[in-house]
This record gives sequence, C-alpha cells and structure tokens, in this order.
Amino acid sequence: MTGEAKGQKTFILGLGAQKTGTSWLYNYLASSGTVATHVIKEYHVWDALCIPGLGGLVVKEEDSETNFESRIRFFLQQSPENYFSYFAYMMHQQGKLATCDITPLYSGLDRKVLTLIREGFAQRGIATKAVFLMRDPVERCWSSARMDSRNTAGHTAVNDDEVLEHAMSRLSVLRTRYDTTVTETEAALAPSQVHFGIYEEMFEPANIAKLSVFCRVSTRQGYSTRKSNVSEVTTPISEFVYRRIAAHYREVYDFAARRFPQTTELWPGFRYL
Repeated sequence: MTGEAKGQKTFILGLGAQKTGTSWLYNYLASSGTVATHVIKEYHVWDALCIPGLGGLVVKEEDSETNFESRIRFFLQQSPENYFSYFAYMMHQQGKLATCDITPLYSGLDRKVLTLIREGFAQRGIATKAVFLMRDPVERCWSSARMDSRNTAGHTAVNDDEVLEHAMSRLSVLRTRYDTTVTETEAALAPSQVHFGIYEEMFEPANIAKLSVFCRVSTRQGYSTRKSNVSEVTTPISEFVYRRIAAHYREVYDFAARRFPQTTELWPGFRYL
C-alpha cells in the first residue's frame, strides 16, 4: 500500500485464470464490507468486445431485457464510458473505496485494453489494480473440463479423450497461457498495481494476508476453508494424457519455473515434462 492515499478509490480487475480460485476471490472481496459489489461477479465486457472469437458474449439489444444481468451487461458493453461510470457510481452509492470485476476470460486481454481500463479509471481519480491467479496447467484444464461436464451433462466424470480435447481447445489455451497474460499485464500496469497468486499456495495464512493488503481489505484467515465452485474428481486421467497436456503447455511451465520458482514444487505437471 506504499504511496497510496488514504482515501484513494480503487478498481480491482480480476484477470482469471478460470478454475484458479476466482470465485473465492470475489466472495472474499464482496464479504469484506469495504468493496462495492452487485449481484454480478463476471461482467464480460472487455472479453466480449476485445477478444477475437468471443463475440457470442455480446448482449444483443433484443436480449437485454431477458434478465437483470443481461440489462447491465448490455449497458456496459455499449461504451467504455458506461463501464467506468457504472463502477464509479457503485462505489459512491455504497460508500465504499473499492469495487471489482472478476471475469476469468480477461486473462486474454492485451496491453492496449488493459491500458485503456487503467486510464479510463484514472480520469475519474480511481486507481486500477489487477489480480491474476495461476494453477498447474494440467490441473486447471482438467478442473475446467469437469466443470463444463457438470454444467452440460450434470456430472463431473470426464474421460481421457474429453479432457485432452478440452485442454487443447482455443479457449483453454487462452485461459492457460499465463506467460502471455503476465507479460501483457506488466506492460500496462506498474508492479505495485499487480498481484500474482498461485492457487496451490494462495490459502496459506501469509498469502491471504498479502492479498488482503494488496486489495486493502481486512485479513480473514478463517475464510481460507470456504472454497467455491469446486469440481469433484470422480474419474482420474491417465499418465499419457497428463504428459500430453503438460507438453502442450511446456512454455507456460518454463515461464513459471523462471518467474515463480515455487511452482516447480507445487505443480505436479512438472513431473511429466
């Protein structure tokens, strides 16, 4: 918090990655009593408008009256000014000094979009901070495949072929190329404006305290046990599939080993390279 004014308003941008504890992060911030939130965790504004291939997330006018979330997203997607004004107003209305948008697909945003977000809030006297959480690439893809199966088929049992196909998909690559996300984020935000966390160690007391200081919320160690949106493991994947996925994301593992060396002990995928 060094150099931050006492009354500085802050926008916390959750960059993902999916299945790395982002739901826990949102609930932790929302329950802090000092972060202005609404009923929406994932606003899907910048991914819908700025990431190629995600146009399906854009809310059409004829669909904007379907439900409250659609109305809000439609409004925010119309103009960057709407987005900045919405969060500024929410802080003012709720009397809070911070607010957040935790949308995991924002991991695919490039430096130009991240700079636009930072500058847009800066013009309103609001500082931008980003949180990016990472998890073993194979474990993240496997967990994501189980979640997709639960949402579409009602169960979390996925076989080797399904996990492999999921892990190799364009969306999985977008969500798992941590090296790209870190590089783009650091090109747009100063080191003091970014918090990088590792899922496998993020619930340790020291790391909860570090995250809390960064987000300027009270530290609540007891919250570490309240994990959200966990996908049950019912069917293990084979060593062959584990090796295939790990090899596919070798560049991510190599980057993590250099930048976050603790991952070499925390991420099981390293054993399969």
